[in-house]
Amino acid sequence: MSVPSVDMPAGGFPVGIVLHGNGGNGFQMLNLGGNLLSDHILVAPTGYLNAWNLCGENSEAPDIAMLSDLIVQLTGFSNVDAEHIRLIGSSNGAGLVNQAFIELDHPGLDAFVAIVSQMNEPQYHQGSFYRPSGNTDAPLAFCGYDEEVVPAQGRKYLSMCNHNDSVVPYNGGPAVGNFFLPAEVAIHQVALQQGHTGPPVSGEPLGTSGLTEFSYLEGDVVLIRGGAGHGMDAAQMEMAAAFLALDEDPAPPSSDCLADLDGDGQIAVGDMLLLLGEFGCVLGCGLADLDADGLVGVTDVLALLNVFGTPCEQGPSAPVVMADSTYALLVDTAIVYAQGLSHETLNSPVSEAMPLLLDVYVPQGAGDNRPAIVIIHGGGFTGGSRSGWRQVELAEYFASRGWVAFSIDYRVLGDKGTVPQQWVDSVMSTDAAPSSMGQSIAIYPAHRDAKAALRWVAAHAEDYGINMDYLTVGGGSAGGITSVGVSVTDPEDFRDELTTAADPTLATTHLDQDYQVHTILDFWGSQVSVSLLQGVYGVNRFDAGDPPLFIAHGTEDATVPYINALLLQSTWNNIGVPHVLHTLQGEGHGPWSATVDDADGNPQSLYELAFDYAVAQQMLVVQ
Repeated sequence: MSVPSVDMPAGGFPVGIVLHGNGGNGFQMLNLGGNLLSDHILVAPTGYLNAWNLCGENSEAPDIAMLSDLIVQLTGFSNVDAEHIRLIGSSNGAGLVNQAFIELDHPGLDAFVAIVSQMNEPQYHQGSFYRPSGNTDAPLAFCGYDEEVVPAQGRKYLSMCNHNDSVVPYNGGPAVGNFFLPAEVAIHQVALQQGHTGPPVSGEPLGTSGLTEFSYLEGDVVLIRGGAGHGMDAAQMEMAAAFLALDEDPAPPSSDCLADLDGDGQIAVGDMLLLLGEFGCVLGCGLADLDADGLVGVTDVLALLNVFGTPCEQGPSAPVVMADSTYALLVDTAIVYAQGLSHETLNSPVSEAMPLLLDVYVPQGAGDNRPAIVIIHGGGFTGGSRSGWRQVELAEYFASRGWVAFSIDYRVLGDKGTVPQQWVDSVMSTDAAPSSMGQSIAIYPAHRDAKAALRWVAAHAEDYGINMDYLTVGGGSAGGITSVGVSVTDPEDFRDELTTAADPTLATTHLDQDYQVHTILDFWGSQVSVSLLQGVYGVNRFDAGDPPLFIAHGTEDATVPYINALLLQSTWNNIGVPHVLHTLQGEGHGPWSATVDDADGNPQSLYELAFDYAVAQQMLVVQ
């Protein structure tokens, strides 16, 4: 144990419990803890057999019970800040930190730091967190972690992992007698449990440090990816110290809610009782000192009475959609969202600009904060139209329930859109049939145009009252292929391979605009366009940041065989992103009228299934 030699803060010293790796001991961890937490009391226990009780380790000691008892004892000391007890562990110790995050709910536990060991599969599987009901044993299913747990919320969590870790692999898999989740999948699951909604975030480089940050919930749940092997470098140490630093002057609530002391969104009797309980306080009075004059007194009571009975302003909430067709629609057709070149022959110098069109379906009277859906028609990249009856029906289904729906056209094979020569050469070097080659050629301008349409929607979101945090893209067949392609590829893909000199119409496509898809609806499509991109440019675009995926596919599909649905399912399994596959037994290609029985045996249409999936993944409010 180590206690700072400086004067004790008014509320006591925060505490850092530091946990060693396999084969280590507590004394060794004091150095690490001292570098991270110079202003903390440090407690560094040594595990039985110099290990902690996790799957694949030798110890069967009751380590979680030990930590629980230790925390209770620590809170009884007068020099301890009982509201700031943090757990920090490295390697095997990080595994125990992760298990403590799952099991312990002491209100003073406010931060967890897991260094070079993300969550493992016994700790999180089948969509839930788990603890063992008895001894842990590798031959048992999930090592005996069989009791589901809902971790407490409101805690900070930092994971430090390295892409070149040879002991605990960053991308997950078997190691040290256990099986680990991919680090980015693990942090997303922690973030979801702590209140994040939506898909995984993308990593952001941290200056020239070589570190990448995946930050959720305004920095309360964070993964730092580095390159320090099975350890930490100075930059990571600095990041961890900043994560654990206490705010000297915590930010007050919004000015409209200063008097909402119990946080229930209403300034009422409960808040007055809390304030009166602190009346006369002159030190460490916290939120009760409404006027921040260092004393809880009459002026604070008057300030609360001045706003008594008023609700706090709420931030933007999830959009409200309707379970049934409710809204009349305003349909605006043939809007030009961009232009694209149409050549006399493939990439010939003779070309002309053609308008690219979309239709928009706006629910009348639905107000702002609308979700949006962009519908991409099928047709094998050789035909199809935004105004086909199926696209119209799908757009009307969603728009009448509160979405702003867009149905788009894009250039197909006969339009002979501009294609990068590297793409052409790659396709022509295969032994595919000429018809397949033509489709593969046409995929590039189709995706270029669909991405341009999505950027147009983002640029005009305010005009239609759209909340771009609730964007769905979907379509059937070629539309499903394109929906997957435009949702998982990087912003520069299908855009920067050509210059505006080679294709001047690129300047009409809102190149400075960006978008992020939050749900994909794939009806009998595939991942072929992403595979083509990988084959041409050697890039892999599937990762944990991809959107949740809905798949519906017939087992007797002779146009886009059912194996493509299984490949999509396997890809989304591997990247750890939510997905669902509705297998349509005995159905061929394009079975829009197919149904799938729900748990009660009631048939649901594909539209209803897609509605339910988008609502669930985006946490929309249904009325």
